[in-house]
Amino acid sequence: MKKVTYTFFLIAFGFRISAQNWKINPDIQVDSTIIKIKKSNFEYFAYSSYDNGKSDSLVVVIGSVGTSVTAFGINLQEKPEAYITLYSDYPEYNGKNILNVEFEFYDLEINSSKFEKGDQIMGRISGKSKPIINDSKESYIEIEGEFNHRIGKIMIKREAKEKYRIIDDH
Repeated sequence: MKKVTYTFFLIAFGFRISAQNWKINPDIQVDSTIIKIKKSNFEYFAYSSYDNGKSDSLVVVIGSVGTSVTAFGINLQEKPEAYITLYSDYPEYNGKNILNVEFEFYDLEINSSKFEKGDQIMGRISGKSKPIINDSKESYIEIEGEFNHRIGKIMIKREAKEKYRIIDDH
Protein backbone atom coordinates (compact mmCIF):
# COMPACT_ATOMS: atom_id res chain seq x y z
CA MET A 1 0.00 0.00 0.00
CA LYS A 2 2.88 2.39 0.78
CA LYS A 3 4.32 1.84 -2.70
CA VAL A 4 0.98 2.62 -4.35
CA THR A 5 0.56 5.82 -2.30
CA TYR A 6 4.15 6.90 -2.97
CA THR A 7 3.81 6.19 -6.72
CA PHE A 8 0.52 8.10 -6.87
CA PHE A 9 2.14 11.05 -5.08
CA LEU A 10 5.05 11.11 -7.55
CA ILE A 11 2.71 10.96 -10.55
CA ALA A 12 0.45 13.71 -9.17
CA PHE A 13 3.46 15.90 -8.35
CA GLY A 14 4.86 15.32 -11.85
CA PHE A 15 1.58 16.40 -13.46
CA ARG A 16 1.51 19.55 -11.30
CA ILE A 17 5.01 20.53 -12.34
CA SER A 18 4.34 19.83 -16.01
CA ALA A 19 1.23 22.05 -15.92
CA GLN A 20 3.39 25.12 -15.23
CA ASN A 21 5.05 25.54 -18.61
CA TRP A 22 7.45 28.35 -19.45
CA LYS A 23 9.98 28.92 -22.16
CA ILE A 24 12.46 31.59 -23.18
CA ASN A 25 12.11 32.94 -26.71
CA PRO A 26 14.58 35.80 -27.33
CA ASP A 27 12.88 36.52 -30.68
CA ILE A 28 9.42 37.27 -29.25
CA GLN A 29 8.17 40.78 -30.11
CA VAL A 30 5.19 42.38 -28.35
CA ASP A 31 4.34 46.06 -28.82
CA SER A 32 1.77 46.57 -26.09
CA THR A 33 0.07 44.84 -23.16
CA ILE A 34 -3.39 43.40 -23.60
CA ILE A 35 -4.45 40.68 -21.17
CA LYS A 36 -7.96 39.21 -21.24
CA ILE A 37 -9.21 38.22 -17.78
CA LYS A 38 -12.27 36.03 -17.26
CA LYS A 39 -13.54 35.94 -13.70
CA SER A 40 -16.90 34.31 -12.92
CA ASN A 41 -19.31 35.76 -15.50
CA PHE A 42 -17.16 38.82 -16.22
CA GLU A 43 -14.60 39.41 -18.93
CA TYR A 44 -12.35 42.46 -18.98
CA PHE A 45 -8.90 43.56 -20.09
CA ALA A 46 -5.72 44.68 -18.36
CA TYR A 47 -3.11 46.99 -19.91
CA SER A 48 -0.94 48.28 -17.03
CA SER A 49 2.26 46.99 -15.43
CA TYR A 50 4.87 47.68 -12.76
CA ASP A 51 7.79 45.89 -11.09
CA ASN A 52 9.44 45.83 -7.68
CA GLY A 53 12.77 47.17 -9.04
CA LYS A 54 14.93 44.48 -7.44
CA SER A 55 17.21 42.82 -10.00
CA ASP A 56 18.10 39.97 -7.59
CA SER A 57 14.42 39.15 -6.86
CA LEU A 58 12.52 40.80 -9.71
CA VAL A 59 8.72 40.54 -9.78
CA VAL A 60 6.70 42.04 -12.65
CA VAL A 61 2.94 42.54 -12.18
CA ILE A 62 0.50 43.08 -15.04
CA GLY A 63 -3.12 43.99 -14.44
CA SER A 64 -5.84 46.58 -14.45
CA VAL A 65 -5.92 49.89 -12.56
CA GLY A 66 -8.58 50.57 -9.95
CA THR A 67 -9.88 49.86 -6.48
CA SER A 68 -10.50 46.19 -7.25
CA VAL A 69 -7.78 44.59 -9.35
CA THR A 70 -7.06 41.18 -10.82
CA ALA A 71 -3.47 40.86 -11.98
CA PHE A 72 -0.83 38.28 -12.65
CA GLY A 73 2.73 38.41 -11.49
CA ILE A 74 5.90 36.84 -12.77
CA ASN A 75 8.51 36.08 -10.14
CA LEU A 76 11.90 35.97 -11.87
CA GLN A 77 14.02 35.19 -8.81
CA GLU A 78 15.18 31.69 -9.84
CA LYS A 79 13.07 30.51 -12.74
CA PRO A 80 10.03 32.29 -14.16
CA GLU A 81 6.98 31.51 -12.05
CA ALA A 82 3.54 33.05 -12.58
CA TYR A 83 0.76 33.64 -10.05
CA ILE A 84 -2.51 35.59 -9.82
CA THR A 85 -3.16 38.43 -7.37
CA LEU A 86 -6.54 39.81 -6.35
CA TYR A 87 -6.53 43.26 -4.74
CA SER A 88 -9.38 45.18 -3.16
CA ASP A 89 -9.41 48.57 -1.43
CA TYR A 90 -11.27 46.96 1.47
CA PRO A 91 -10.29 43.72 3.26
CA GLU A 92 -12.62 41.29 1.50
CA TYR A 93 -10.22 38.31 1.47
CA ASN A 94 -10.53 36.96 5.02
CA GLY A 95 -9.74 40.38 6.45
CA LYS A 96 -6.95 41.12 3.97
CA ASN A 97 -6.75 43.39 0.92
CA ILE A 98 -4.69 40.96 -1.17
CA LEU A 99 -5.21 37.33 -2.10
CA ASN A 100 -2.55 35.45 -4.07
CA VAL A 101 -3.93 32.56 -6.11
CA GLU A 102 -1.90 29.82 -7.74
CA PHE A 103 -2.41 28.82 -11.34
CA GLU A 104 -3.81 25.33 -11.92
CA PHE A 105 -1.92 25.48 -15.21
CA TYR A 106 -0.27 28.10 -17.38
CA ASP A 107 1.88 28.54 -20.46
CA LEU A 108 4.32 31.44 -20.24
CA GLU A 109 6.67 32.55 -23.00
CA ILE A 110 9.08 35.43 -22.28
CA ASN A 111 12.07 36.99 -24.03
CA SER A 112 14.56 36.35 -21.19
CA SER A 113 14.78 35.35 -17.54
CA LYS A 114 17.34 37.98 -16.47
CA PHE A 115 16.54 41.70 -16.58
CA GLU A 116 18.15 44.95 -15.47
CA LYS A 117 16.65 48.42 -15.12
CA GLY A 118 15.64 49.72 -18.56
CA ASP A 119 15.28 46.26 -20.14
CA GLN A 120 11.98 45.20 -21.66
CA ILE A 121 10.21 42.03 -20.66
CA MET A 122 7.89 40.82 -23.41
CA GLY A 123 5.82 37.70 -23.57
CA ARG A 124 2.60 35.78 -23.79
CA ILE A 125 0.60 33.96 -21.14
CA SER A 126 -2.47 31.76 -20.93
CA GLY A 127 -3.69 29.91 -17.88
CA LYS A 128 -6.39 29.10 -15.38
CA SER A 129 -6.34 29.50 -11.60
CA LYS A 130 -6.89 26.86 -9.01
CA PRO A 131 -10.44 26.99 -7.60
CA ILE A 132 -11.27 30.02 -5.48
CA ILE A 133 -13.90 29.40 -2.81
CA ASN A 134 -16.09 32.43 -2.19
CA ASP A 135 -19.50 32.29 -0.47
CA SER A 136 -19.37 28.47 -0.70
CA LYS A 137 -19.04 28.63 -4.50
CA GLU A 138 -16.05 27.67 -6.62
CA SER A 139 -14.86 30.11 -9.22
CA TYR A 140 -11.85 30.33 -11.51
CA ILE A 141 -9.84 33.05 -13.18
CA GLU A 142 -8.62 32.63 -16.74
CA ILE A 143 -5.87 34.84 -18.13
CA GLU A 144 -4.71 35.10 -21.72
CA GLY A 145 -2.78 37.66 -23.73
CA GLU A 146 0.53 39.34 -24.34
CA PHE A 147 2.55 41.91 -22.44
CA ASN A 148 5.42 44.38 -22.72
CA HIS A 149 6.92 46.10 -19.69
CA ARG A 150 10.03 48.26 -19.20
CA ILE A 151 11.85 47.39 -15.96
CA GLY A 152 11.94 50.32 -13.53
CA LYS A 153 8.77 51.97 -14.87
CA ILE A 154 5.11 52.04 -13.99
CA MET A 155 3.17 51.77 -17.26
CA ILE A 156 -0.48 52.81 -16.91
CA LYS A 157 -3.22 52.52 -19.49
CA ARG A 158 -6.94 52.05 -18.77
CA GLU A 159 -8.12 51.34 -22.32
CA ALA A 160 -6.54 49.79 -25.40
CA LYS A 161 -6.82 52.99 -27.47
CA GLU A 162 -5.01 55.15 -24.87
CA LYS A 163 -1.30 55.90 -24.88
CA TYR A 164 0.73 54.74 -21.90
CA ARG A 165 1.40 57.08 -19.02
CA ILE A 166 4.91 56.06 -18.00
CA ILE A 167 6.26 56.89 -14.54
CA ASP A 168 9.89 56.47 -13.49
CA ASP A 169 9.57 54.28 -10.41
CA HIS A 170 13.09 53.38 -9.31
